[in-house]
Amino acid sequence: MRAVNIQFRSSEPGDVEQAVPLIYSSGPHEFDYAFATGNHTTLDFLKVAFAAGSSAFGYRNHVVALVDGRVVGIGAFYSGADFSRLNREIAWRIIRYYGPIKCWSVMWKGLQLQKLMPPPKKDAEFIQNLGVAEKFRGKGVGAALLERQCEIARENNRRICALDVAVTNPRAQELYERLGFRVVEERKWHVTGSTIHVPGQRRMELIL
Repeated sequence: MRAVNIQFRSSEPGDVEQAVPLIYSSGPHEFDYAFATGNHTTLDFLKVAFAAGSSAFGYRNHVVALVDGRVVGIGAFYSGADFSRLNREIAWRIIRYYGPIKCWSVMWKGLQLQKLMPPPKKDAEFIQNLGVAEKFRGKGVGAALLERQCEIARENNRRICALDVAVTNPRAQELYERLGFRVVEERKWHVTGSTIHVPGQRRMELIL
């Protein structure tokens, strides 16, 4: 049972300050591995990418959950058929933000993460960047957001909903399992020598 009154809407550019920390919370090790380099912080890059609107980090692909007008939850939702286009937009954003030299290191790291979390099936509704404000965790915000978006995916004739969850996040996995998601594959981190250890990932799917 939901303990709070939750509303939903498409994300907007003005959500950036509230939304980006929630996006970051969905995978801090993964984000820092890829985007924290030199004087560039992960949050700074994510704010630029979010405000730009395009790519899987852009506001256009996110839905926010609101309580009393405040953004307390967020997620990115898009068709697996759009993955390649969104990936190209991420690459372009990286080049513009990090410059023509540093961008190659960032993109190489992104490719390593893609081996851990590969592209979704084209007929899937892919779910990323799920984050809920700490104060509102356990109050039904994440579940309500997922249930709403999975119903929309069903109406849009998607066959499955898919997401990745870190092996170190059993609480999130339990939530997804309660909603009907099941683990279909597990992958281990393969990169050595990095100061940031990225946890293994489980791909979970919900048949619609």
